[in-house]
Amino acid sequence: MIFYHGTTEVQWAEIETEGILWGRRGPYSRCTYLTTSKQEAMCHGDVLLEVVYEPGQTDEKDIPWDNYVEGCWQFRVYKPIPIQDVRRIQ
Repeated sequence: MIFYHGTTEVQWAEIETEGILWGRRGPYSRCTYLTTSKQEAMCHGDVLLEVVYEPGQTDEKDIPWDNYVEGCWQFRVYKPIPIQDVRRIQ
């Protein structure tokens, strides 16, 4: 599925350097917010990313990697998203 993520030029440079899309929620917590809306994503920075991500993935203990709910406008992903699944569109 296609989702969107808004960020800044500085954060985009960090994403490219790290090779993954994986946001920071403080010093010890990481997750990435994705949305179905380009407009909503642009509220979070002037860089717009298109992200290919399949919701509902789980780890080896069947723990979800995201909190996606069908029809929801935004959700969190709790694992790194490989840079090859991310494309800058603005």
